[in-house]
Parts: sequence; C-alpha cells; structure tokens
Amino acid sequence: MPDARWIWTPLEASDADAIHALILEIEEADDSANRTTRDEVDSYFLNSHVWRAQGAWAGQELLAFGLLRTPVANGGELPLTMSGGVAPSWRAHGLGRDLMERQLITARSLARELGMETASVQMYIDNSQFDLLDMADRLGFKRKSQYVQMRRSLAAPVGEPQISPYIRILKLTGEWVNDTRRAHNRVLADSLTYTKLDNEAWQARLRMMEEEWCLVAIDLFGDRPRLAGYLLSSRFASHTKEGATNDAVYDEGYVEEVVVMPQWRGKHIASALLTAAMGRFRDAGLSYIGLDVAGEGSQRSSLITVFEHFDFERVAETYIVTTTV
Repeated sequence: MPDARWIWTPLEASDADAIHALILEIEEADDSANRTTRDEVDSYFLNSHVWRAQGAWAGQELLAFGLLRTPVANGGELPLTMSGGVAPSWRAHGLGRDLMERQLITARSLARELGMETASVQMYIDNSQFDLLDMADRLGFKRKSQYVQMRRSLAAPVGEPQISPYIRILKLTGEWVNDTRRAHNRVLADSLTYTKLDNEAWQARLRMMEEEWCLVAIDLFGDRPRLAGYLLSSRFASHTKEGATNDAVYDEGYVEEVVVMPQWRGKHIASALLTAAMGRFRDAGLSYIGLDVAGEGSQRSSLITVFEHFDFERVAETYIVTTTV
C-alpha cells in the first residue's frame, strides 16, 4: 500500500529548481566533497539521453527524487544510471527504500521501452553512506568498482615538468575533437567507469565542460601534428556560503578526464597537462583542483601515491554498484 505521507509524481525540467535545492540540502547535511551546480541539474533533462525522473512530495515540498538516464544511442551495451536522494529530515522513514524500489521498477520499464531483454543498472554510492550501501546489497546490487576523489590547493607551488620541446599544450579546438574522441574510446574502452562514445555523445560531453579548461598535448615532431594526450575539465563547488544552503561556491576546477596515448607515456605528458590546467584554474580565481582516481587494487593505489606526491589529498571514496533488470 502506498505511504500516505508522500505522493509520487513524474519530474520534468520545470522542476529543476526544486531538485537543485533538495540536492544542495542533502550535500550540505552529508558534508559532500563537492556541490552540484544548477547547470548539472539542467543537464539531467537533455535530449542526448533517455531519462525518467520522479519525486515524492508533501504538499509543495519535494522530499525525494529519483533519476534514471542512459544515452539515446544505447542499444543495450551501456548501463542505465540511477541517482537520487532523500531530504535529511525524511531519512529513516521508509522513503529511501520506497524510492529505490520504484527506481528499479522504472528501470525495468525503461529497458523494455528501449528494446532490451535485460539491462545493467549502475549507481554511485559514497563509502560513508553505510545505510545506502546496505540497502543496495539487500536489493541485489553488487560492488563493481570504486574510485577515490582527490583535491589539491592551487595556492601550493607546482614545478614545471620537463617535456619534449616538440610538445605543445593548447586549448582543445574543433580540429582535435574527433581525435580526442577516438583517444577516449581507445584508451578508456576497457575502463569500468567509462564507455565508448559516438560523435553526438562526445559533443554532448564536451558541452558539459569548461571550454577554456579543456586542453590537448600536441606533438609537432614529424610531418604532421599528432595528439599525444588531452585533458577535460569542468567547474565544481567545494562548499556553500555559510548559512546559505542554495548558494554554492564554484571554486574548484575538476579534471574529468586526462588521457595520454600509449606511445607518449613516461614522457611527463599528464604532468604537463595538469600543470597547464592548474595555471588556468588559478587565472580564473579558483582555489582547488580535483580529480578522480579509478582502477583496481594495486593499480589504483599506485596512482593515488603518484598524486599524493604532487600534494593531492583524498577527500572521498565512491563505489559503483550494479544490478541487472
């Protein structure tokens, strides 16, 4: 029997204000490492993805929301991504489980609409969310992978890496868009946290980035320039203004992807891209650089050690959990 304390309705782009306010309330209560921007909430409803959103209301107050998204071109090879949250004052009232169960029902329905006999559903859970991890376990989710979020103050000095005189670090422009997409698909294809992207999906991803902070490393040696690596960045908020739950401070440049092509590894290309990005972040008046370190076991530990050597600190750890519907 439905719980009479709240009413579920579909959510649309017109509900973005209420969704954003609820997300920031949740992030403030959980002391999240980052704050979700309004632009991110608007992106939930872009036509590059198939989406289903729902919310629980008590009168005019949004108590919880759930979102399922997957790229429009998904033919069954990509997961459905589940996200959402419950207002802090409504936790431990059964609303979270109600939301999760409804999300799984919606996922089954969406998979059928997309012509999938079965579909993978994935969810990102912070390792401090013990109750949510336990609930996900009981609902059949399995832990697939994890990543560590790291942050560095831009006030700390950084040395200039020694790279080949033929390497140039430049802003990512249209002539390198296809090359970066192919590099993404080649290098990250086997990653548990990334998927192959067609041109439309890659263009949509780039639109979510800060154009001035997306960089390429170009090798000018030889008869034509070649892509040695690239870096994509967005703007994050590390906190909200004191006493203002809906006033995020977007003071962090976030490295969404940094990729070095195999033949240029070991030549300090990643360090050069990161150093250039930090310079641009500082010029924009930001305070921090953040990034995620993925991988498994010893590989992830080794990468964390490398970034700690460059004064990055761990700020959060996230599990990716999956189930099949």
